Amino acid sequence: MLNFKTLLTGLAVFFSMMLNSSMGWSQESCYECHGDPGLVIEDEAGNEISLYVDAEVYSNSVHGDFECIVCHYDAEEIPHADDLEKVDCSMCHDDAYEEFQTSIHAEAKAEGAVDAPTCADCHGKHNILPSSNTKSMTNPLNLAATCAVCHADPKIVKKYDIPIPDPLSAYKQSVHGIAVLSERNFDAATCSSCHGSHDIRTLGDPESPIYWKNVPETCGQCHDNILQEYTESIHWSMAVRGVRNSPVCTDCHGEHEVKSPEDPKSPVHPLRISSVTCERCHGAELIAERYGIPEARVATFEESYHGLAIKGGSLAAANCASCHGIHMILPSSDPRSLVHPANLRETCGSCHKGATENFAKGPVHLTRSTTPGRVVQFVETFYIWLIAIIIGGMIIHNGSDFIRRSKRKVRQREEE
Repeated sequence: MLNFKTLLTGLAVFFSMMLNSSMGWSQESCYECHGDPGLVIEDEAGNEISLYVDAEVYSNSVHGDFECIVCHYDAEEIPHADDLEKVDCSMCHDDAYEEFQTSIHAEAKAEGAVDAPTCADCHGKHNILPSSNTKSMTNPLNLAATCAVCHADPKIVKKYDIPIPDPLSAYKQSVHGIAVLSERNFDAATCSSCHGSHDIRTLGDPESPIYWKNVPETCGQCHDNILQEYTESIHWSMAVRGVRNSPVCTDCHGEHEVKSPEDPKSPVHPLRISSVTCERCHGAELIAERYGIPEARVATFEESYHGLAIKGGSLAAANCASCHGIHMILPSSDPRSLVHPANLRETCGSCHKGATENFAKGPVHLTRSTTPGRVVQFVETFYIWLIAIIIGGMIIHNGSDFIRRSKRKVRQREEE
């Protein structure tokens, strides 16, 4: 809807154009100077800045129908003053400007960060194109590279202590980056899909879409079915209570370099999910003690038949997700849980066809603090000693027999 400010701006521009037109001004008047590729000035730091404007490029931009004075309204005469005001995009784009004012970029600019981006750094100057145009700086094909101008620059990363040094390289290898850049699937996530467009906020800002508690909803914009499953899980129920150790999407899948579960390098690949992803929490002694999580869940799994098979490279062997679920992980006391006693037969039966009630009675995570664990430990110790005694006895017996036979042969040779 056209607001009052935009209407006033439009009227001012219109009358300004009419006035300048009556004075004999035209777009060509500007190009007499700015159409020269060699037109440059020096800034305060001594850097050269080009003032050249390509007439054809500008005419094909979204502002191509506007005369220069629409934006450079204080160029009251030709030649104009050297110190013109910076272009104020908020004259027309006030909504975007208001959003930008809440961003980390605007905050940094206000604190004197000369490298903080403004409208022109992301959208361009005289070459602004609609985001739907594949040549636009904000088109999905180019957006990551636009952001990388700053976020992949080692000097800027170091200067402003940006936590992730080169998100572009990671993004290019992710399922999202491959979908956008290689497969041209523009429905896949780009920088703005997760971080926002004009109102980009810091990771620690509770209003930011990448604030840890907001991450599931951000990912759920595309993965809505998975979001519904996750919000019923024990992980989410703990997260909404403020438990930061409870994982959200990025804790398991990663951030910029999100890979397919079929990729061997993915943290949720069947051969890595127990040793890399679930291990971070369920193998951490401090987390187990703090939240009362049963101890040694990862260690006991790795000692099981399934764990040993995974270490051997078996993709068919059950991993953590095979039994506990993927996104809707529930405690074993919940009747909906895959590892609830009433559901274990069906859970095990998904791999072991024909599994009976007795099949699932034995505990999977055996610890020495339980009776079954102590029994297993006793039997294991007994067999180790039994094997040692048997093999030791065989060594002693065979060694003694070898010595006796050797002595007999020596005596025979002496007698001969």
